[in-house]
Amino acid sequence: MTNILIDSDKKLNNLLIKLGECSEIGLDTEFIRESTYRPILALVQISLPNGEIYLIDPQKITNIQAIIDITTNPNILKIIHSAKQDLEALYSFTGIFPVNIFDTQIAFNFLSEKSSIGYSALVKNICDVDIKEGSWRTDWLKRPLTQEKIEYAADDVKYLIKIKNQLEKNLKIINRYTWFQEEQEIELKKSNIIVEPDYAWEKINYPLYFDSSDLNLLKKIASWRERLSIKYDVPKRWILSDSHIIKIMIASENKVYEIISNMKQSIENLEMNDLKNLLSLRKKIKNKNLLPKKDIEQKCNDVLSYVSDEFKIDPTIIANKRDMEMFVLTNNKARFMKGWRYQIFGKLVQ
Repeated sequence: MTNILIDSDKKLNNLLIKLGECSEIGLDTEFIRESTYRPILALVQISLPNGEIYLIDPQKITNIQAIIDITTNPNILKIIHSAKQDLEALYSFTGIFPVNIFDTQIAFNFLSEKSSIGYSALVKNICDVDIKEGSWRTDWLKRPLTQEKIEYAADDVKYLIKIKNQLEKNLKIINRYTWFQEEQEIELKKSNIIVEPDYAWEKINYPLYFDSSDLNLLKKIASWRERLSIKYDVPKRWILSDSHIIKIMIASENKVYEIISNMKQSIENLEMNDLKNLLSLRKKIKNKNLLPKKDIEQKCNDVLSYVSDEFKIDPTIIANKRDMEMFVLTNNKARFMKGWRYQIFGKLVQ
């Protein structure tokens, strides 16, 4: 079937009429994220239940509200593979966070011993079709779009509805659909994707020996970095990477100076002084050498191995290394101490 390029508001309005009759669509985006804080939306692909595929060109339309109407319609299920970056790209373009999503990658995690399957591998697994790869290496902002790019983009949504239907059926057969819903609600909530500066520290893999004063400093530095990244519209790592934030909190004065003097992004003197003032408050952070209790650690690993074999799920989906460390050292902050993870694993290691 022909792939239809939507490069005018009139064509977009016609698509809206068609979507009024749909309860679910396949959806994907193409974007560029090399030197900006948020991704730049370059294309929106939509597949309909009747097999039609539409490619919306954000560079050619002015009716952004139409995109909002599609992505925020609670009556249309948007089926996306590995949705986080697509949701962020759509939010970056519209300013509104999409709703009613079915993430096929998250769904497949509960049906396979290997997690985070790629889209082409999933198409092969469910539909027994080989599709071309490599579209991520392309400049999606370049116009005009070549026929090859259009075909790449169309393939990314062509099979999503069929895949969703099969995954949903399989999850319900083994009574894991509620697990999928719970996991997706956590992973795809707005606060987990669109980071507010005051909560940016939560995304940093900080040492577990940090005490409350250490964490308070981490929160302030992470917020400082996030606000500057937004202001200058640059990737956070251009200000400070996560690892550099930890290093300037625990390193010697000479090392701290070396790190902050080699920032890729130039910032104002007042902004640099703000960071130096924060760092002047740091105390000597002592590594408390919080070694895991070997007996507890071994029990957790043994139980995890048994549970992952029993349910045929990648063990890192149930509990990753960070989860295990947090449980052994703090006993209550690990992800597996609530929800579906607790039911199959957490309560066994309490």
